[in-house]
Amino acid sequence: MMQAKLINDITDLSWLSRAFDTEIKRQVFNEVSKDWITMEVIEEKYGEEGKKALKFFEKVRMVETRWTMSEDGKAKKEYHAFYSAFHINVMTSIDMIRDVFSVILMSDEEFAEIEKKIYDFIGDDGELSREVEKEFNFTPVQMRCIVKRSDKLEYRGMKIERLEEN
Repeated sequence: MMQAKLINDITDLSWLSRAFDTEIKRQVFNEVSKDWITMEVIEEKYGEEGKKALKFFEKVRMVETRWTMSEDGKAKKEYHAFYSAFHINVMTSIDMIRDVFSVILMSDEEFAEIEKKIYDFIGDDGELSREVEKEFNFTPVQMRCIVKRSDKLEYRGMKIERLEEN
C-alpha cells in the first residue's frame, strides 16, 4: 500500500532537500523500502555514512521502527520506510520562502559551521529557540530550517536540544 508523506510546512523543504542528496542516502532508503533492516546491516554495508543516513531518516520520520529479538537473544531495532510518496502542498509568503532558501542553499561547510556554533551554544541542557535566534540573528523560520536540516539538533517543545546519540 502506498502511503504519502504530507508536506504542508514550508520549512520541511530544508530536510527534504537533503534526504536524497548522496548516493549512499538513496541506497539506504532503497534498502529500507524493500524490507525491515537493522542499523548493523546498514552500517556493515554502507559504513558510517549509511548509519548517519538512517538516523536522519528516523529523525525526519521517513522510517518506522520496531524491536525484534535476534538469534543471540538481544533486542535489535529494525527500520522500514514508512512512505513511498510525497504530497507537497504549501502556500507561503516571499519572506518565508526567502528564509527557507537561505538555509537550503547554504553550502555544507557554511551549514556545518553554523550547526557547530549552535550545538556549542545550547550545551547539554538545550536552549529556548528564541534565545538561539537572538544570539545568531536568525528568523524563526530560518531556525526551524536549520534544526530540520541538522543531524545534530532537534526541537523538544520550545527548546533546541542536542540529538541523542544511539
